[in-house]
This record gives sequence, structure tokens and C-alpha cells, in this order.
Amino acid sequence: MQTTENAQYKTILAQVTTWSAEERLTLIQEILRTLREDLERVQREKGTLDSALGLLATDEPAPTDETIHGWISEHKEKKYD
Repeated sequence: MQTTENAQYKTILAQVTTWSAEERLTLIQEILRTLREDLERVQREKGTLDSALGLLATDEPAPTDETIHGWISEHKEKKYD
């Protein structure tokens, strides 16, 4: 933690420790709720990336330039027949 963040943390902690147990528990619950929301958002974003990468995954080696040129030639033959 940086010095200013550390000072803020200590100030907040000193304030919170004067609260009742019920108030501190409510604060903990709110903090956990915000953490859960952040984690769910990150998991959704990560899930999308993993899905996209999964679509590209294959056990086959990448096609060679020769293979691709062959596909293009076949496509042109079909297109202009």
C-alpha cells in the first residue's frame, strides 16, 4: 500500500472500529457484495474469451500455404464454372 492509501486505510479502520458489531457486519456484507459483482463480471468476460478461443482450438496442425492456395483455386473453379 502506498503511504496515502495506508493513511486512509488506518483512518477508515479507526472509524469503523467505533461502530457497533451490527454496523460492521453490514459493511462487511456490502463489501462482499461488491466483490462478488466484480468477480462475476470478470468471469463473464473471461468466459467469452475462453469460448472464442475454444472455437479456434483444434488438434490439427495449421494448414500450409500450399493447402490454402489449393482451397482458393478450388473455390475459383467452382465460382467460375
